[in-house]
Amino acid sequence: MVRRSLALAVDYDGTLVPRGGRPTPEARSVLALARAAGFRVILASGRTHEQLVGIAKGLGRLDGLVAENGAVIEAPVGSAPWVRRGTVGRRVRHRLGSAPRLEVEYGLVIASVPLAERRRIESLLDGLPVYFEENVDRAMVLPMGVTKASGVRCAIRRLGLGARGYAAVGDAHNDVPMLRSAAYSAAVANAEASARRAADYRCLESEARGVREFVLGPLEAWRASRAERG
Repeated sequence: MVRRSLALAVDYDGTLVPRGGRPTPEARSVLALARAAGFRVILASGRTHEQLVGIAKGLGRLDGLVAENGAVIEAPVGSAPWVRRGTVGRRVRHRLGSAPRLEVEYGLVIASVPLAERRRIESLLDGLPVYFEENVDRAMVLPMGVTKASGVRCAIRRLGLGARGYAAVGDAHNDVPMLRSAAYSAAVANAEASARRAADYRCLESEARGVREFVLGPLEAWRASRAERG
């Protein structure tokens, strides 16, 4: 029986699949490989919890979900989601709800607006304990202290893995805290420059092929070296 004592956090959009894409057999296969190699797999995304739950159904067995860039954690999968800093999210929604002609997508905590609207909403949210995380053409409004890294660490604790380090793979600027916090990390070949700089390993392949390259090569070597050290 394989002992699954380490976690692998995997970004979805741009890492497992093309941005905005649906789950693919290749993505499902590579996550199954990671579990077979001895990892508990955590899917980490800026998407809302509702969206991520739907996506997870097409990816096979997962151990944890980190949604809304770390604000909503479901670990183990199937348990009640834990919402972090929900009060701040409600205050953001109240402020932005009073602004006319503003296109906002809300999750349980996160608020996402077109990048061009960032300056406008900065003034609307002045004084609230929030920060902005840019992700391609969107600006995400998040409570201070909430990142993918903090969300993954919460998921790991809820899975009973304690303080053990984790591995991670991503492609975008909002993945940088997760990549830097990981004990070992990778950026797929199509990753943004900031993610490539933050990663320990830079994949030669893009998206799911890059994740497979990481899992079967450097990640397996890293796991084996951890096992030897006990």
